[in-house]
Amino acid sequence: MNVVITGSTRGIGFGMAREFLQRGHKVVVSSRGQQAVDDAIAQLAADYPADHIAGQPCDVANFDQAQALWDAGVSAFGMIDIWVNNAGRDSAKEFFAALPVEDYVTTVNTNLIGVMHCNKVAITGMKKQGGGKVFNMEGFGSDGRTMAKYAPYGTTKYALRYFTKVMIAECKDTPVEVCYLSPGMVLTDLLIEPGWENDPEWPKRRKFFNIVADTVDTVTPWLVEGMLNSKGNGAAVRWITGPKIMLRFLKSIFVKRDIMTPAGY
Repeated sequence: MNVVITGSTRGIGFGMAREFLQRGHKVVVSSRGQQAVDDAIAQLAADYPADHIAGQPCDVANFDQAQALWDAGVSAFGMIDIWVNNAGRDSAKEFFAALPVEDYVTTVNTNLIGVMHCNKVAITGMKKQGGGKVFNMEGFGSDGRTMAKYAPYGTTKYALRYFTKVMIAECKDTPVEVCYLSPGMVLTDLLIEPGWENDPEWPKRRKFFNIVADTVDTVTPWLVEGMLNSKGNGAAVRWITGPKIMLRFLKSIFVKRDIMTPAGY
C-alpha cells in the first residue's frame, strides 16, 4: 500500500507513518514546513528503507498545496492507496469571545477547509486511478458533545462528521471508499499545551486524562491495522467508544491508571 498522511511529522501522524512502514508499506509524510518534513524523513529512514519514504510540505488550507501533495505521492510511488486526513490544530484554551480572530479562523481553515481540499484532491485522483481509501480524522465534538473553551475545534469536528457522511454518499457506487478514523484522546501537544504546569485546573485535567487518554504507541498500531483491514465505503475505525469510556470510569474506582507520570506530566 502507498499511503499519504497529512500532519505526519510528529504525534499521531508520525506514529501512523511508523506503523505503516513497519508493515512494509510506503508512506508520504507531510507538514507545513520543509524542515519538519526533512527531519521526519531522516528519523524514519534510520529504521526503514529510504525508498519507502517520501515527503512533501503542505498547508492543507491551501488547495494548490493539497494537490501538490497528491502529485508528490504519485510521482514517488505511482499511485495512492490510502489518504489519511490527520492534520489539525486546536485554538487556545480560552472562552470563544476572548479568542483572537486569526486563531479560530486558522483552526477552521485547517480542520475543515483543509479536509475539504484534501477530500476533493484525493477522491478525484482515486477515481482516475481506479480506487482508494480516504480516512477523515474525528475528534472531540464529532458526536455532538460540547465543552467550554473548545468551540472552534469541536465545531470543526462536528462539521467534519457531516461532511464525511456526504462524501460517503457521493462515493457510493464508485471505487473510492471514504471512512472515519478516531484515535480517541491521545497524549500529544495538541491535547496538552505548553504551560500546563501553571494551569490551576491541571490536577483535575490530569486525573481525567489518566482515565480516558492513551499514548501514541498504544493507539497507532491499532489504527493502522484497522485502516488496512477496513471493509467498504463508510467504514469506521474508532479506538475508543462510549461504552469503553464508561468501562474505564467504572474501573477507575478500583484501579488507578497512570499514563501521565511516565510521559512526564
